[in-house]
Amino acid sequence: MVKNTLGIMLNELGVYAMNTLDKLELLSANCSDRNELDRILSQLLSVMLNRHRQKLAIYDRDISKFEQNYRLDSHQFQEQFESGVLGDEMDLFEWFSLCELRKDLLVKISKLEQAL
Repeated sequence: MVKNTLGIMLNELGVYAMNTLDKLELLSANCSDRNELDRILSQLLSVMLNRHRQKLAIYDRDISKFEQNYRLDSHQFQEQFESGVLGDEMDLFEWFSLCELRKDLLVKISKLEQAL
């Protein structure tokens, strides 16, 4: 209710927060040609790709520590963890979560690379 009231007041003053689609429409309307818009969007996607690659390096480093500590590669670990062989130590849940995050991140990286 407060947010809605604030939004109405801001709209009456001619000030409003733009959502992402509004921003994209504004960007599209203000680009002189489609090549310029494509170049801008490609730059933004490249920034996101670089951020994801940095996260991936961190995940890989952290996963590598687990692999060294447990003398087990992540693929074998995941199979054994999912089958319940390894137990339920907090470290194992963290390792499993990192592996899942890494998988999701690799999908995002792949999609960004295809877009560029």
